[in-house]
Amino acid sequence: MSFWSSQTLSSRLPSLIEPFNEDQIQSASYELCLGEEVYISALPDTPLKERKKIILSDKETVPIPPGQFAFLITSETVKVPDNALAFISIKFKFKSKGLINVSGLHVDPGYNGKLIFAVYNAGPLHLHIGRGEKVFSIWYADLDKDDDKPRKKLGYDLIPTDLMNSPDSVASLPSLVKRLDDLEKKVENYSIKQTLVLTITIGVLLAFAKPIVDIFIQPLLNMIKSSLVIY
Repeated sequence: MSFWSSQTLSSRLPSLIEPFNEDQIQSASYELCLGEEVYISALPDTPLKERKKIILSDKETVPIPPGQFAFLITSETVKVPDNALAFISIKFKFKSKGLINVSGLHVDPGYNGKLIFAVYNAGPLHLHIGRGEKVFSIWYADLDKDDDKPRKKLGYDLIPTDLMNSPDSVASLPSLVKRLDDLEKKVENYSIKQTLVLTITIGVLLAFAKPIVDIFIQPLLNMIKSSLVIY
């Protein structure tokens, strides 16, 4: 397996990447841009009508909150020949701010479509990315021969709904914080209720105990006290 040089990319990618821009070839890789669709995982209490994809206008930015997952789609349609394999990554500019690629690291032979990256913001701050911004990199490498089992399934042209359903069930950090806060409030409320019940119970017991003491215990104590009198 040998990786394609910048010269090879320059000659072969015009027929493999649409739209193609010669200036996006950098150090034996091609820079891919963020497309118009982004989906950011929602917190459990987010209304269903607000759990939807974000459609970006040209150069519009969107923040990915810390601890949240997101799906990002490329603006380019990518093809991989049957005799090649492609490798993908997020550019260091975004990695250094905490953005992690949690999806696959390669593109199958025969793939034809836009690429979707599943990412996670592990940084402490909101990470802003914009449509048309160079966020990803792709490398091509030759196989020793045409693969006899290339990918035949159609590639993506948008972020599908079945992917959008997945990150909402993931325990992201904000979701975990909210759950812990809710649990803390429940424990606090439970403790207050328990204290109130205990106080009422003791009060009731004391109210019932006083007549019993007056009727039974006090005469007995008086008898014992009388027997102890020294003449």
